[in-house]
Amino acid sequence: METYRSDDAEETTMQNSTLHPNLTVTDARAAIDYYVAAFGAEVIDEITAGETIIHSDLTLGGSTFTVAAAFAGSSVAPDPAGFVPVSFTVNLSSADDVDATFARAVAAGATAVAEPADWFEGFRQSELRCPFGHRWFFVHVAPEITAADVQRASDAWMATDAS
Repeated sequence: METYRSDDAEETTMQNSTLHPNLTVTDARAAIDYYVAAFGAEVIDEITAGETIIHSDLTLGGSTFTVAAAFAGSSVAPDPAGFVPVSFTVNLSSADDVDATFARAVAAGATAVAEPADWFEGFRQSELRCPFGHRWFFVHVAPEITAADVQRASDAWMATDAS
C-alpha cells in the first residue's frame, strides 16, 4: 500500500475496517515501528502536526487501527504496568502463527503475560502487554470449535484454576 504522510504531494484514500480502534500511546513513532516489526502491521498513512503523529492508519490482517499520540484533555496513554480497560485479540491462521507472533512481539519488547498454550484441543492462545501498555491476545481457533466448546472449557477453568 502507498503510505501517505501529511507533507506528500499525492494522497491515498482512507479505507478503514468497520470497527477501527484508536490506540493512544506516549510515543507514536516508536509504537508504529513496534507494531510493524512485532505484529507485521502495515502503515497506510500518517498525519502529523509538526513532529507529533496525531493520526495514523495501520492494517493487520483484514482490520485497521489508528496509533496516535496522547492529547492533553482528550486522550491518555495507558500505563504499561497498570490495568487497561480494553484488550485486543488477533485471530491467526494457525497455532504455529500464535507461537511465532508471540515470540517476535516479546523479542521486540513486549511483556509476556501468558505464554502460548493450548487452552483445549483446537484453541491456542497467548497474552502480552506491548511496550506501550496495550494488552494483546494472539489466538488460533480451529474451524470445528464451537461456542459450546469454549463454554465447557470456561466452566472447567472456573471450577479449578480460577478459584
